[in-house]
Amino acid sequence: MPTGVVLPLNPSAPNVVDAAISQARNAYAGGVRQIWLAQQFDVDAITLAALVGAAVPGLGVGTSVVPINPRHPLLVASAAQTAQAGTHGNFTLGLGLGSHAPEHRAFGTVWSDPVGRLREHLQVLRAIFHDGAVDFHGSAFTANPEWPVHVSGGAPVPVYVAAMGPKALRVTGELADGTLPYLAGPRTVGEFIVPTITAAAADAGR
Repeated sequence: MPTGVVLPLNPSAPNVVDAAISQARNAYAGGVRQIWLAQQFDVDAITLAALVGAAVPGLGVGTSVVPINPRHPLLVASAAQTAQAGTHGNFTLGLGLGSHAPEHRAFGTVWSDPVGRLREHLQVLRAIFHDGAVDFHGSAFTANPEWPVHVSGGAPVPVYVAAMGPKALRVTGELADGTLPYLAGPRTVGEFIVPTITAAAADAGR
């Protein structure tokens, strides 16, 4: 994956999508080959990534990150595959475990067992992205749809997780394609994140 930049949005622009596409075109012209978009409570990051990637061919677009709460993995898979088809293979899905205080204020709910929810979320996504079908019954999620879940042109979808703790890193190494560390310096990456996620991937035969 090429080195990328986070694309800051301009909420005061007359049209935030048009402004983001213009920023992305300028970045691509300047040599940037990967941009990342953050999910908040306004613009939907997966939708915007699809629009930007379709408008700027060749530019890698990804989310950094979309919290798994309160999103069901079936809906995330649908959006991610659609974005991948729209960008012709240039979309990367970045997920996060969420943040309790902002989510509780916004939704009035606190989701327990974040690492367990992450594991089940990734299990559903892997089944859909790799097998084109899913029949999953877990503690946090059930995914057994009657209708098809495969999107033509929408696979594969690389999945990265903003994992920092050892449990989340182990799940990421087992089930995802990589991590998106936040505010981690070279020492933390080299001495903790890389060894932990690499060992988990090896233990899973990956």
